[in-house]
Amino acid sequence: GDTKEWKIVGLTQRTYRRTWLNLSESIDACDKLHNVSQHKVACIEVNVEKTKSPMEQLLLHGKLDGLIGVHGAQMTQAILLPRHAHVLELLPWIPHYSRGKWVQRRSSPTPLGIIFHNTDLNHLGYSLGRDSVPLCNGVKEEEEQECFLNKTNGNKLKFAWESRNFNVKPEPIIQYIENVVLQSGSNGDTASCEEMKARLDKEFVWYNIWCRDDAFVDGSNQQRLLPSAKHFYEDGRRKKRRRHKSRKIDEIN
Repeated sequence: GDTKEWKIVGLTQRTYRRTWLNLSESIDACDKLHNVSQHKVACIEVNVEKTKSPMEQLLLHGKLDGLIGVHGAQMTQAILLPRHAHVLELLPWIPHYSRGKWVQRRSSPTPLGIIFHNTDLNHLGYSLGRDSVPLCNGVKEEEEQECFLNKTNGNKLKFAWESRNFNVKPEPIIQYIENVVLQSGSNGDTASCEEMKARLDKEFVWYNIWCRDDAFVDGSNQQRLLPSAKHFYEDGRRKKRRRHKSRKIDEIN
């Protein structure tokens, strides 16, 4: 059969740390996506820790149209993806009393995102919420820090973002696949930048995307410029307001 009608999306899994606990839920939801566009979609689990050679990793990633996973070294393999492929970086939830804010940066690329900056890949981020951490569910916010410490026997490193396992609701994963990955052709997305940004909610950040600016010729926008890499970060002032709020909370506590 003709494989060109299919889009293949890899969901990255890790064996030892930052395990995607409910990954199967997103794969099941993805399997239900049929006839959404001219393409069909298949989602597969990608675990580089189980590969046997660099060549196997190259062959695996070279056939993917998209790669989705939590911030980490396994996502650097996205440089092996084809031209104009899609990368969704899941940004860990980090409370104000814990370190690691750089991995959830939205006003500029994350340390991982620097690799994809101004490349031919489409790199987006999605901020995970408190519900992504299964530890201490249902605990009041003011009792949360103490609960985390009790659950880890006072070892803060066990609660650090790089050590924690996580959950992701299938809804944002499917929203991303439907409205971004499946809308892209072999030469990238034909939509304008504004049209693309309107497809997703505010929890997504567009670090590096290939899109078209409308070109107005004789008062019309029938002609469009060639697509190029664009960057739509969160306003840095909004980030400063968040930090200020966190400092106020620390002062109260």
